[in-house]
Amino acid sequence: MKILLVDDDPKLVTSLSRVLREAGLDVDTATDGAGALDKLDGIDLVVTDVRMPGMDGLELMHRIREERPRTEVIVMTAFGTIPHAIEAMRAGARAYLTKPFDSEELVMHVREVQKLMSLWETAAGRGQLMGSSARMQAVYQDIDVATASTAAVLITGKTGTGKELAARAIHSLSSRRNGPFIAVNLGAMPKDLVEGELFGHEKGAFTGAGTKQKGRFVLANGGTILLDEIDSFPLNFQPKLLRAIEESAVWPLGAQSAQKVNVRIIAATNANIEELVQSKDFRDDLYFRLNVLRVNMPPLCEHAEDIPQIVGALLKRMNSKTTGRPVEISRDVLSRMILQSWPGNVRELSNVLERAAARATAMLSSEPNGPILIGTEHMDVAPLGSGDLPFKDAKIRVADDWAKTTIQSALIRFGDNATHAAKALKMSRTALLRLINRYGIQRHSTEDAAQSDDSN
Repeated sequence: MKILLVDDDPKLVTSLSRVLREAGLDVDTATDGAGALDKLDGIDLVVTDVRMPGMDGLELMHRIREERPRTEVIVMTAFGTIPHAIEAMRAGARAYLTKPFDSEELVMHVREVQKLMSLWETAAGRGQLMGSSARMQAVYQDIDVATASTAAVLITGKTGTGKELAARAIHSLSSRRNGPFIAVNLGAMPKDLVEGELFGHEKGAFTGAGTKQKGRFVLANGGTILLDEIDSFPLNFQPKLLRAIEESAVWPLGAQSAQKVNVRIIAATNANIEELVQSKDFRDDLYFRLNVLRVNMPPLCEHAEDIPQIVGALLKRMNSKTTGRPVEISRDVLSRMILQSWPGNVRELSNVLERAAARATAMLSSEPNGPILIGTEHMDVAPLGSGDLPFKDAKIRVADDWAKTTIQSALIRFGDNATHAAKALKMSRTALLRLINRYGIQRHSTEDAAQSDDSN
């Protein structure tokens, strides 16, 4: 990541640039806003002071947003210019630091932006899959392995965990990305039509076959076919599917010869397919052919720390589809959502969020302009402390939520000064910074900054 450091104090520029370079970062410098604009090519992050002669930090911030919308900004400000910093946050600054600050704090903020940008790049390549938890990182690693191969892939996971999204990500990142992606829901297909749908048929092959029809395998030639709900595949037809996979050829109904196909096979199931193999309800030889590579999609309750990121992405997608007032979500609702078990996983979360947005829009449409805030009265979520989570898991989540809230409150109280906040919490500054990183606490949100300014 390349950083541009902008401040009219040459001693501060020299000191901070040395710290950033010692942290292994590529740093360029400028002493004013106009000079910074001339150096934006290739810059990922701008760290700028607010009060400078000529073009100040706020004007520079707006110019960066217009000319380089992908460039991130961190604002440095003296105590007396905090209202300007709040304005910068509203304009899209990633964070602000109140002078004087420890260089360690700057490095920590830079690392947060660096991590965020890395996640954006990863997410862009993996379609609509979301989450940065350890569980989702394991999924991404499995996807990366699958994209480097042409072998069959078996994707497992409960309903709503994103199995088709994973399959599409594998296809879009593989060498077959320019070929077709054909998804087949076998669970919704009548069993007596499976063979014709997958392999196609000739004219007159059966009663009602008035024309020749290409099967899904042929339509997917050169690309990828997803066989979703493979557990529902008819047992008597499984040998034909196995033969098609082994020979890379299909026999359309009524045809006199096989038709060669070049197709990547991805199968998906929400069932325990190993139990089906043991009970002889699924052929073991077909299972071995499909289970060359494996991707297991975790239920949402096992990576609940991703819920804020997922909710944010879903809200952004919803707001992009409407020309009305944007919808936001309250902290209380988000806390409750984190504590839910979500048996329907991300799909259920998305549906609940859409219903809440519709209710909030209907109830608040007559109020003044501005974002519509989703409150607890709009949500189908249980109160804090309830739900069907095991007691131990619920206790851990409530404790984590309390810890995050306490740390955020302390940071707000002391103007984002980690040293003073740590003293008030009676812990070491290093321990506090570690918890800030662990919980992904942003310093500050616009609301926090406003509260901090009011309290001072």
